[in-house]
Amino acid sequence: MREIINWLAGIECRASKIYEKAESIFQDDSELADFLGHLAEEEKMHYESMCKAAELIDNKDIPSIVALIDSTKQGVEVPFLLCEAKIEAKALNKKDLLDFMVSTEFLEWNQLFLYVINTLKHEHREFIPMVAGIQQHKRSVERFIKSQPGYEEFLKRLKSLPAIWREKILVVDDTKMIVDLLHAVLKEEGDIETAANGKEGLKKIGEKYFSAIITDLNMPVMNGIEFYNKAVEMYPNIKERFLFFTDAFDEEYSLSFFRKNDIRYLQKPSPIGDIIKAIVEIQSREMLIK
Repeated sequence: MREIINWLAGIECRASKIYEKAESIFQDDSELADFLGHLAEEEKMHYESMCKAAELIDNKDIPSIVALIDSTKQGVEVPFLLCEAKIEAKALNKKDLLDFMVSTEFLEWNQLFLYVINTLKHEHREFIPMVAGIQQHKRSVERFIKSQPGYEEFLKRLKSLPAIWREKILVVDDTKMIVDLLHAVLKEEGDIETAANGKEGLKKIGEKYFSAIITDLNMPVMNGIEFYNKAVEMYPNIKERFLFFTDAFDEEYSLSFFRKNDIRYLQKPSPIGDIIKAIVEIQSREMLIK
């Protein structure tokens, strides 16, 4: 297991450096450069997770049921070597870069990364978001390529990959019409689970990992602010996954609370595009902070 982790850490580090260098190469294309910066941060996060995994492995004797063989190493490293060579020769173009992005999604290092994380997540809850992060990484690459005209061949390749994780989104609201609306709007972004109040919501987050949590403010039994405070007390990093969706705005109460705690919020009603954008941003941000 230690050999696999050490090799994965090196690959994740190389990927981050490739995207950092490519970001500087494509500065004239601000959309691409920004996306490359995002990818570089994701790969740094993956590298750090492997470093954390190495620490845990050092303290435990965890056997591995898979072997790291030379053909696997070579199959993964060849696309890296080709991309690094083009960067060094100042010959990297956009098509080459997108081809590298898509090709790496099919390489065995992703499966090995997932294998390590799945091995550790049962005893270490902090590794659960890493599994979600791999699928969200693929989704972010898909979204970017979809926005680029003329690269449909790459998008088709990505869509042929099997899903390794299905996001779960929790909607906490006591109004059925709102719940049904959010279910319809967000079903493409993940599996939707619901709770009618904060108490039910707390029970849900204690049982499962949710990549985003949408909550109303005024609810029976336990309101949204109580729910938020208790959830953060249980899991401090969960605050980054909250989105308040409410029509209860009061300068001295709700708005001051949102601003003080830097909490995302939307007012009912909001455009569908704004709701989807907020959830996608929460899911993407979650990858970078874990």
